Amino acid sequence: MPEFSTWWDSHRVQQCAHGDQRLHHPVVGDLTLHHESLALPADPDQEICLYSAEPGTASAEALRLLASWTAPTETGRPLPTDARQL
Repeated sequence: MPEFSTWWDSHRVQQCAHGDQRLHHPVVGDLTLHHESLALPADPDQEICLYSAEPGTASAEALRLLASWTAPTETGRPLPTDARQL
C-alpha cells in the first residue's frame, strides 16, 4: 500500500496538549475527563499527563470512588481486595 508508506514516512502527528476525553471503566462506567499534557523541560522526550473531572459531575464521583479503594484505613493499610468489590 504505497499511500500508507508515504503517509507513515511523513509522520505528521499532531500533539494534543489538552482537551476532554471519554473513557469507559469496567466498574464505574463512562467517564469524561479533562486532560493536560505538560512537557518536561529537562527531558523533552517525556511529559506528564494529568486527568481531572469537573467537580460535581458523575465522573468526579466515579474518580472519588476509585481513589477510595487505595486510601489507607485507620490501620494505615489499604482495604483488602475483596472489600473493594461493589
